[in-house]
Amino acid sequence: MQIRKLVATACAGAVGGLLSTAAIAQDIKFGIGIPEGDFPEYNALVRFKEYVEFKTNGELSVRLFPNNQLGGEREMLEQVQQGSLELTFVADGAIAGFYPPMQVWSIPYLFESAPVAWDVMNGTFADDMRGDILEQTGLRALAFSQNGFRSFTNNIRPIINPEDMAGMKIRTMESPVFMELVNSLGATATPISGSEVLMALRQGVVDGQENPPAVVYGGGLGEVQKYYTLDEHVFGLHAIIANEEWFSGLSESHQQIIKDAALLMAWTENLQKTEGDWLFSEKLRDELGMEIHVSTPEEKAAFKEITQAPVEAFIRTQVGDELVDELLGRVGEAKSRLYD
Repeated sequence: MQIRKLVATACAGAVGGLLSTAAIAQDIKFGIGIPEGDFPEYNALVRFKEYVEFKTNGELSVRLFPNNQLGGEREMLEQVQQGSLELTFVADGAIAGFYPPMQVWSIPYLFESAPVAWDVMNGTFADDMRGDILEQTGLRALAFSQNGFRSFTNNIRPIINPEDMAGMKIRTMESPVFMELVNSLGATATPISGSEVLMALRQGVVDGQENPPAVVYGGGLGEVQKYYTLDEHVFGLHAIIANEEWFSGLSESHQQIIKDAALLMAWTENLQKTEGDWLFSEKLRDELGMEIHVSTPEEKAAFKEITQAPVEAFIRTQVGDELVDELLGRVGEAKSRLYD
């Protein structure tokens, strides 16, 4: 009888300890626009959650809010800036609205491959930019990752050479950089918000658009487009953004865990986005019947010759010569390290 009392007391104490631990667990809200599913972005987000909760023994609990539950990317950035949201995961285009120098990454055909981009994203240029983002906006960019190489889809004809785009109406983001790129190819850039792209393609408002393969497949764009040319004209970035006041209030050990989790999240997306270039392209071809063309280096060079100079000139007016020259220099160094 006495033993039962001791066991009961011990169990009650254990349960009480668990409840106490749960009660003091800090709840972290993480909002993104991507829906749940087997997509690089969402898989990366789950890795972040699992790593943080495991490494902190549950002292930090991460609640995921996918599929724009908390609003669009701009709204979530504003919430992080104001402190009502701890973390978000947004594209470079959204960040450029808060931090215009982000546009420098959109120089056409800047990176010849994903490994070159990874080298630059994890080097001093990116480190300095993340520090400047914090200083200028109060937003802490924990890491940059690969949103993916953007490529053209359309319903008119296969795009092999630059002249194949003549006369097409191509949806772009509401960004002067992307509009300049499309217009320089003899097509007509038509800015349309992301939520309206599918309907615009279905109704024939535009002939095509540009996005990475994972987005074309996951967003249903392949269901209303016939041709896909993987010309990889712009390398898009994602950034893991944290509220600085929240982050600074964490213990040093928890800050380190959050930083490590952000890097794990970034590399998960980097690898899965690169793998997704062929996996999702195969799905688009085999499941939806899209005609896929992978641009050769020579074909890319023809597009680069037409588009890079005018778009780079525009970007220089927005961010300054020094930043552009520094990035181009870093890209050259990365290519030398990797290929020479």
